[in-house]
Amino acid sequence: MTDPNVKRQAWESGGHFHDIDVQAAQLHGYDQQYQQLSPGPFEGRFRSFDLGDDLGIHFEMANRELAQRASTPAGRYAACLLSETSPPCALNAATFSQNSVALCPESHALEGKTAAGMSICCMDISCSLLPDDGSEMRTVQILADPARSRQLREVVHSGLTAFTTLEYPSSYPAAVKGFKSSLGDLVWQIANSSGERGLGRRRRYSNARTMLVFRRACDYIHDNLEDGIAIVALCAEVGVSRRSLESVFRSVIDMGPGNFVRTLQLNQIRRDLLAEQSADTSIGVIAARRGVWHWSRFSSHYRSLFSELPSQTRLRCAARGQP
Repeated sequence: MTDPNVKRQAWESGGHFHDIDVQAAQLHGYDQQYQQLSPGPFEGRFRSFDLGDDLGIHFEMANRELAQRASTPAGRYAACLLSETSPPCALNAATFSQNSVALCPESHALEGKTAAGMSICCMDISCSLLPDDGSEMRTVQILADPARSRQLREVVHSGLTAFTTLEYPSSYPAAVKGFKSSLGDLVWQIANSSGERGLGRRRRYSNARTMLVFRRACDYIHDNLEDGIAIVALCAEVGVSRRSLESVFRSVIDMGPGNFVRTLQLNQIRRDLLAEQSADTSIGVIAARRGVWHWSRFSSHYRSLFSELPSQTRLRCAARGQP
């Protein structure tokens, strides 16, 4: 959880609370209700990161056992994770631990008992960020998935760290769009990763149809790369489902559309680093302008593709320009 004592930017809000009803009201639109179950004075914290009307990320802590209930409003989708230090809780008659992801679609509720010392992250996601508007995500799920929960936790942490460092996310719309797309796509994958709805089931196209979809997708990606690519918008533009888009890209170039977009971004960043007019711009700002928000992965992906770090590319360019 982010240090509550750091200076808050305009897109951050929250505070320290001693009344359970006041804290419950911080999660707007979810009709969240608390009942204190363990004795002693209540103390809690709530902190929100507002990334626009389509995404809010909230962190909450409480020192007492609570009976909780929250309902996801229409047009929204909720995904929840416990911090790595939080004790396990019980939600919808299932154990909710650090290795779990709780998913709650619109017009459904999460209800249960949270432990004293609970520390939770809740993502309020617009269905517009989900592939196919979340049409395949219609049931409440408490999924025990250690790998996916770690991955989702790491994505949230890395995105918020990057935007907190940049101070004003609105100044980097391509990076914000990329973060939202990655988060929504990962939540969709988690929700569809179990049972007969697994991602292994793919729609088959003819070769001609596959290449037509691929070329249309590539044209859209190239035309809109500078503004950031949302996989949801790409699917809508090409007129295929998220599963079909994945199948098309893997059959043509053996990588998913997200990896393809990232590769194009890395190439653009390299060109920027080699350009004289970018010599005084930090690598982080260049990356954010090109839609990259995950800085730790950015360095490793860049080195994997170009066999050198971004800083080495810049140093090479600077040395080349010296007399």
